[in-house]
Amino acid sequence: MGATRGGTCLLNVPSWRGRRYLEFSAFKLGMSPAAEMDDHKTYYDVRDLWPLLVRAGFLPSEIECFSHKFGLNTFAACRLKR
Repeated sequence: MGATRGGTCLLNVPSWRGRRYLEFSAFKLGMSPAAEMDDHKTYYDVRDLWPLLVRAGFLPSEIECFSHKFGLNTFAACRLKR
């Protein structure tokens, strides 16, 4: 039996706008886990994430990428039909 082709990859990442609020909440107000914020290696807006997804092999027509949560996060749904 061969491998099944296709699938969907869902990504939800913090945005650059979100960085300011997430770090303020964690480091100044103590309302979010500081260790979780320290684990963030980088932040992505749509203009940052979309080209990475294309370079990873997703076709532009297979990518839906948008900001949400008042611009604090960036979400992408990438589909492989091959």
